[in-house]
Amino acid sequence: MKKATSFISEHTAEFVLVPILKNILQKEFNFVTPIFPWMTREGGNLSKSLHQNDKFKILGLYPRRPKIALLDKENIHLKINEQIILGARIGLTLGIPIIAGCPLAKDFWELSKTPNCLWIRLSFKSNKNKDFQIKKGKPLHMDKNLSKMVFQKENEILKYVIENANLFDVVGAMEAFRKINMDSMNLNNYQSFAFGVGGYKPVYFLLNGVCI
Repeated sequence: MKKATSFISEHTAEFVLVPILKNILQKEFNFVTPIFPWMTREGGNLSKSLHQNDKFKILGLYPRRPKIALLDKENIHLKINEQIILGARIGLTLGIPIIAGCPLAKDFWELSKTPNCLWIRLSFKSNKNKDFQIKKGKPLHMDKNLSKMVFQKENEILKYVIENANLFDVVGAMEAFRKINMDSMNLNNYQSFAFGVGGYKPVYFLLNGVCI
């Protein structure tokens, strides 16, 4: 097998990335809640009633899968799709910064050991799909265009959130999630029951209470 492909799904990558990113965010925020929003659950009447007085900031995360080729023991391949770039761009204009994350692992067992992760700022000028190659090691070796987008330190992620995240209430957050979903998929209309179907959708972290 020469072509690089992934041995995990995006949900598996998500399960690895979310607790790691949550730990990073908890260095700045007292409350960090990851959600995958549904309009009839997180956006439903009960949720709105429970959180009617709450204001919070939001960070989005697109999980990315590491891709490998069996004959290549050194490199991990990573793809950033057009829809992800568009979604992040729309999110940023709304006050919801969205990043991508990829666990740099080559098998199930590396995933189990809190792998080194690549955290990526998605401010690419072009919307075209992008394929990158990362050579594991210290330091990592990668394309210069990717290197410019990678957060080198955890506090850079926190700074990115602080500088770009607006305050939302539940209603405003759900409307923003809806717009990110629709516009990134070039949809002209929206149906609430279709929110979780098709396309790439971020995990969102609701952030409240700054640590002192």
